[in-house]
Amino acid sequence: MLGPYQQRVEITTFHAFAWRLLNRWGTAIGLGEPRMLSESEAKLFRADGTVRYKDMLPNALDLCTVPAVRRHLQARWSIIVSDEFQDTDDRQFELLATITGKTRLLLLGDPNQCIYSDLPDAVGVRPQRLDAALALPRARRIDLPEVSHRDTSNVLPAAAAAIRRRDFGHDAITAALTSGRLQIRADLPLDREADEVAAVVQQLRDEGHTVGVFSHHIDATTDLSDQLTHRRIDHEIIGLPDCLVAALDAQNAMVQFASSIAAWDLVRQRLAVFVTSSVRGKKVPDLAWMLLGRATPPATLSRRLTELQKALREAGPAGGLSITATAHHGLGLPRGERHWQRANHLLQPIVSRNLRRHADPQTALEHLDVAVAQHRTNLLTYAIDEPTPPVQLMGLYQTKGREADATIVVLRSNDFYGYEKNEPFEIGSRLLYVVLTRARHKTIMLLFGSDPQPLVAPLANLPHQP
Repeated sequence: MLGPYQQRVEITTFHAFAWRLLNRWGTAIGLGEPRMLSESEAKLFRADGTVRYKDMLPNALDLCTVPAVRRHLQARWSIIVSDEFQDTDDRQFELLATITGKTRLLLLGDPNQCIYSDLPDAVGVRPQRLDAALALPRARRIDLPEVSHRDTSNVLPAAAAAIRRRDFGHDAITAALTSGRLQIRADLPLDREADEVAAVVQQLRDEGHTVGVFSHHIDATTDLSDQLTHRRIDHEIIGLPDCLVAALDAQNAMVQFASSIAAWDLVRQRLAVFVTSSVRGKKVPDLAWMLLGRATPPATLSRRLTELQKALREAGPAGGLSITATAHHGLGLPRGERHWQRANHLLQPIVSRNLRRHADPQTALEHLDVAVAQHRTNLLTYAIDEPTPPVQLMGLYQTKGREADATIVVLRSNDFYGYEKNEPFEIGSRLLYVVLTRARHKTIMLLFGSDPQPLVAPLANLPHQP
């Protein structure tokens, strides 16, 4: 779309932008060549010279207090565009204000899509962010028409808007149900989730649709991904970069160990990070402590680790890569199989390219480390595009900006939707609105359990299809 202007436009996330600033000028605030530390690593280790995701913006703001840096940034662009502006937190808003100077600022926002205000660390995220922007000097509001470029019939967006308003008797919902563009299947057994989802995905793929599957919470989404993999539903899991990065790091460590460059302890450390990345919450899984040697592992795990160590030592770098592909299954790790597979697909061409370019294996593996480090940084800051396979699985909060021909929304009676207890569930209803406006043609809601949460209970009472 940009054509000849592509090289004159920079497109980035807030955190990728902050990371770029820190790498370029971080020495001005005492950060020389910082390394990014994932949240899972931070649960297990503390390392000097590292920057966590949540530290990037505060450090970037500190950097902007350096007069030369601030002057450079304020003169850098003729216009700055902030998309999804309603979701900016206090630090992101401050960074925008700091780098703008006299530059024109274009803010694109929709208060009805503000879904992150109830999440941890989302300081200042709220629909009133738009009011704060309009209070800026010379600010002007431009209202855009309420049209959907995704579903031009406007059937699904209109039904989603009625659900957001908690108007479940609205004609728009009836029209969506009658036309089959919205389907609701309620009171499904919790222990049949993977079978039900797999069957619907297969049906939609047979109809020629691309499919988005929306689940809730990292644990449930990762478990569902593994179950779909076992049922041979080819898909990519989207929006959980920490787990993918941990898988990439662990497999890189295995290749390095197979080449007699890295120690076996590094492999076990990276595996512990991977196990930690596939669960939510602050508690480190017992399995991670076992891998780190801080808890006694069962005999089966010890034997499998010894077998993996021996196989890698005998394989060499090229053979080590093939062994990493099956290591997840071989070790019997409980979660994250799809992330492990995808990481192996990412690593294969990087290893092959470096071994081909450099005759000396040690030089090749040093370049491999650099390439993997760059890729992990891009993933953790959301700086690179996600793949667009026919079937994508993601959490409800990762659905912003996504679209597919058909979407499957998985809602469980044991899901936690926040601390709202009573109608009108303003935050939760905005989340449902976003989730229900991602399909071009059809949305199928699967409600598992006989006692749905109050947020979604009215949906279970609507006419539904078997």
